[in-house]
Amino acid sequence: MSEATPVAARQVRALAGVGIALLLLAGVTVLDAYRVAVSTGVGVGPSASMKLIGAILALLGCAHLVAAWRTRAGSMPVPSVEQEPANRAALAWVFGGLIGQILTLMAGGGFILGSTILFVATARAFGKPLKSLAPVYGAILSTLVYVFFTKALSLSLPAGPLEQLLG
Repeated sequence: MSEATPVAARQVRALAGVGIALLLLAGVTVLDAYRVAVSTGVGVGPSASMKLIGAILALLGCAHLVAAWRTRAGSMPVPSVEQEPANRAALAWVFGGLIGQILTLMAGGGFILGSTILFVATARAFGKPLKSLAPVYGAILSTLVYVFFTKALSLSLPAGPLEQLLG
């Protein structure tokens, strides 16, 4: 095996560190899932989603460790690292969307409206104009998420006027 370059060695340490952190987080998530009280209502319950998230985190952790091993062995090329300047306008749109969502929830606007605001602001950060179909997509996606969490998982989310219409 050839001598590792400093960039490759840093990348291997970073990949392995992230992989170990993800595996630890997966373990904590699954352990907490087994400590959640069993739901008495109809539906899957909150522990099912926690177990799914734990499994996904474990899979990602293993993938990072495999990538670290392959990079260390030299079978995976080390990409060149070039710093790009941060897109401050995009960051401002995302943070503005988060603040908008928080303020909407505090004012009683509900999950669907708050999440739609966040979706539209994030779409704008990625270059979609405000007059695009992003608000429609955001409202549909937020409604689907709300229905899934409240009906399938029996969890409560902040309800506003739109959520009261859904029952």
